[in-house]
Amino acid sequence: MDWKVKVAKQAVINRLPFADALRTLKRRQFGYEPNPSNLESTLDFFAEMQGILKGYGRSFEGASVLEIGSGWFPTIPIMLAVSGAKKIWMTDLNPHMDSVTFASTLGFLRNKFPTNERLRAIKSIEDLPIQYLAPFSASDVPAREVDFVISRTVLEHIPPPVIVDRLRSLKPALSENALMLHLVDHSDHLEHTDKNLSKINFLCWSERKHSFVNRLIGDGENRLRDHEYPPLFQSAGYRVVFSTSQVHQATRDRVTTLPLVEPYTHMTPDQLATLSSTYVLASAD
Repeated sequence: MDWKVKVAKQAVINRLPFADALRTLKRRQFGYEPNPSNLESTLDFFAEMQGILKGYGRSFEGASVLEIGSGWFPTIPIMLAVSGAKKIWMTDLNPHMDSVTFASTLGFLRNKFPTNERLRAIKSIEDLPIQYLAPFSASDVPAREVDFVISRTVLEHIPPPVIVDRLRSLKPALSENALMLHLVDHSDHLEHTDKNLSKINFLCWSERKHSFVNRLIGDGENRLRDHEYPPLFQSAGYRVVFSTSQVHQATRDRVTTLPLVEPYTHMTPDQLATLSSTYVLASAD
């Protein structure tokens, strides 16, 4: 789909006063199946998180976990419960998950792990230690209760000052030795549906154009590059204890041919073409 068509369609939907009600009705009548590749990549991130925690001699078993921006399909919360987490907070600015998307996610996971007895025993979200908070406020979570905060492809949708404010607001909820694990997708998400675009096409837009497209979509991106996140984490009161990133070689090779705008004209090809990063944070206090 051409990105301009997608933006136009999303802009129309966002302006309908009954858009949420229409989505709910459509789901109940026709279902809402997830994109399998998206759920597969979510499971990959879950496995990555487990591997990182194992390196610290820790796991999700018996832990209290808060997910920022859980979205429509609660893959990670269900897997957390299956892995023995004792308490899980799913959070969002607005409620996206419902009984239809929960059932679709559970069905996908059962097919993926057909011998997992814990998955087979789940009938509804009420069977799991999950509390769904949407809209979410950090004050909804008890003090010193959260062992891990996680997010997957969420921070890139939040303006930089708001990232600082939200992470800072979570500090009172964190237990001693709590960790945050964040996966960030630095690519232009419009390229996901329009392959005629480069993966950093939005770095060629003026700030005015970028802001305009973000307003139309209602779920835009901040365009921050990998190296720009650690200073924000520091401002929020955290230190990066581990990070890993991936440079997309095809994008790196193409950087010099793109009509980039400032400040991206002053960044290195590696900085521009780093399209995925995982950050592990601990309190700096």
